[in-house]
Amino acid sequence: MSKSVSKNLYRNYLQKAEEMLDVAEYAAKRLENNAAVTASVHCAINAIDALAVFYLGKRHTGGHEGAMGAIKGPLSPAEFKEMSKQFGGLIALKNEAEYQPYLMKVSQARDAVARASRILSKAKQKLPG
Repeated sequence: MSKSVSKNLYRNYLQKAEEMLDVAEYAAKRLENNAAVTASVHCAINAIDALAVFYLGKRHTGGHEGAMGAIKGPLSPAEFKEMSKQFGGLIALKNEAEYQPYLMKVSQARDAVARASRILSKAKQKLPG
């Protein structure tokens, strides 16, 4: 499922991604691991939406796991594989961080921030300045 979005609004998704990464980094420094993981996940989702909106004029509206399929075209096979790996690692933590009674560990928070940072960096390489 997808929703049409005006191509110029990719910048809004990119800004949201950057803000979420800032929040994730701040939370990780304060050992607020749950917030760091959650913000990292939302950073990645917004970065992927920015790519989809810029290149395709739409964003994925189904489950987050399907979002990567929306951006397969703009990425090389190697880039797609790497971004999918990073995103998959984040999505695997999303349910636990947001809805389950368990707390995220420092290692999970650091990993999530690193994954989100990689995704955002790649998205920014593929988008106009």
